[in-house]
Amino acid sequence: MVIRIREFVSGANTSEEGEIVFSHLSDKLGKQQGEIVVSFDGIQTATSSFVNAAFVELLMELSYADLKARLRIVNSTRQINEMIKTRLARSSVRAA
Repeated sequence: MVIRIREFVSGANTSEEGEIVFSHLSDKLGKQQGEIVVSFDGIQTATSSFVNAAFVELLMELSYADLKARLRIVNSTRQINEMIKTRLARSSVRAA
């Protein structure tokens, strides 16, 4: 299963865009077993507001270890990868 961010939102800039992506990610992670691939094709940057709404909120449903095992980010930039990694790691420590 591949979720292409650009199919749902025009960018990765706002929490509102993140909430839309979260809804799709949450739905797919709840209904499917195995890995979900998230493609950032055509998107160059992601804000912390977007990442918090789209990815960090998933920690309410899955553990950090489960997210790492089930989500694979592709077609992204170093900035996007680092933003997601950093925000999830920080939030998982606070949640523990």
